Amino acid sequence: MTDYLKLHADRGDDDVTRGLQELYAAPADDGYWRRLEAGILSRLTDASHSIGWWDELDHWMRPALVAAAVVLLASGVALFRARQEAQENTYEAMVTPTSLPIETAVRPVLQEQRETTFRYLVSH
Repeated sequence: MTDYLKLHADRGDDDVTRGLQELYAAPADDGYWRRLEAGILSRLTDASHSIGWWDELDHWMRPALVAAAVVLLASGVALFRARQEAQENTYEAMVTPTSLPIETAVRPVLQEQRETTFRYLVSH
């Protein structure tokens, strides 16, 4: 046993223990327990408080709408920023001088699948 435990082991905390037991003791009055039981049973038999999974969804509706709005706002900002970034990259690719012929430098950026097919059909 450490010195701390030896020092405080002899002290009696009986007064504190008794005070806490009195404070947290169950009510001795039978009326309390009858009122508690009646309140619980009335709450269970009350028709306006039906218990179902859809009732829980009602509590989540407002936070879910807020979360959906935040997601939509964030995705809108991300899409706008991605489009802006693509425009800047395209502009820089067109303005930046290159040592390649202009047709070779621009074709990969501007050429799409339909244009490739059209050029193939026209050239052959």
